[in-house]
Amino acid sequence: MLSQRITEISVTPIPARYPHEIARNAYNWGHGSIGIEWLVRARTDGGVEGIAINKGHLGAIGRDGSVADAMNLLEAVFLGKRLEELLHVSDGRVTGPTKEAKRAFRGQGWMSILAYDLVGRALDVSCVDLLGGKKRDRVDAYDTTLYFSDLNFPEKGAAMVAEQAREGFHAGWRQFKIKTGRCGRWMNPEAGARRDIEVIHAVREAIGSDAKILTDGNFGYRGRLDLLETFIRETQPADVYWLEEMVPPSVEDYRAIRNIQEKVGSEALLVCGEVDPDPISDVYVDMMEDGLMDGYQPDIVRHGFSRWNEIEEQLDRYGVRSQPHCFHNGVFGTRASLIWGAASDSFITIEDERCAPSVYKPDDFTFENGSYTVAEAPGLGLEVDEDIFQSVYVVNETKISA
Repeated sequence: MLSQRITEISVTPIPARYPHEIARNAYNWGHGSIGIEWLVRARTDGGVEGIAINKGHLGAIGRDGSVADAMNLLEAVFLGKRLEELLHVSDGRVTGPTKEAKRAFRGQGWMSILAYDLVGRALDVSCVDLLGGKKRDRVDAYDTTLYFSDLNFPEKGAAMVAEQAREGFHAGWRQFKIKTGRCGRWMNPEAGARRDIEVIHAVREAIGSDAKILTDGNFGYRGRLDLLETFIRETQPADVYWLEEMVPPSVEDYRAIRNIQEKVGSEALLVCGEVDPDPISDVYVDMMEDGLMDGYQPDIVRHGFSRWNEIEEQLDRYGVRSQPHCFHNGVFGTRASLIWGAASDSFITIEDERCAPSVYKPDDFTFENGSYTVAEAPGLGLEVDEDIFQSVYVVNETKISA
């Protein structure tokens, strides 16, 4: 079955609609209410279709690139290739990319997810099995949409973020990541830290004591460990589950955070690495060796399954958990994270943008009470609804054929 050749590839922009406007974080102006999934579809002469989204040339903030660039690369890497030229498979498990594919996947990791989906569908096995087998039947997810909406609705303040969290709770989420770091750019430092604290407590009141609160500073506490200590101390009653990228990575600063945690009794996980361009960079290795981080976060789509296999092998040596970043990845990214999380021993939780259904068919990977079911389905188990695609999205499709 892996002798099938890829004969057709297309790229199509698919709107990814958030449940509400995504406001500012510690450094940017916000993301609006709609993102884009650059859907890639690859079909073989045996009737198999695999999908991914392009997060290399397209779909990432601040990157140059074009549809033409994407098509040229897809043609070079995939068009006319046999599936066996992409991945090595032994005893139902992928042992790694081929030599030629590895070079492409290194720079464009999302391509490896496309390869896994194609191979899984051709073999009629799940990507979970290709990654080593199911480690859990359900995978937790967190609502990652709680940004600085208080600044957009000053008459409501912290209550605005709490209102959005309450809506997410009623929709089924039981973990919520709250953006913090208002002290870094948008407010006077002391006032910004105070607002961060108010928001944490307002959300805790809105979602109750059993749901988890995570927080992400986007480096907003850079150079202000004094304010970070105040934040950690004064949010202790809210039981914050993790502290993400409150300051840039450094052994010195993260050792200081560990000392603050010990002083105030915080057991929050320290997670970071979202911005690491070439995982795993030396500064993160140094931090892991000193026990200064608990979870590591390069993007699941940007780096892909092949690269994440390499990353997790390194993490295991240090007892650091896998926590892939997954923003600007839409519905596809949630599925990719779910598949990875189902097969990973150390995975924590999916970063979920809560994007509305769009071009994909409903399936058995259902969400309930804060987690997704891991269904049995070939490949990623994510199918394009052809009727919807043809009636709505095909007008913007770009296609090449062998």
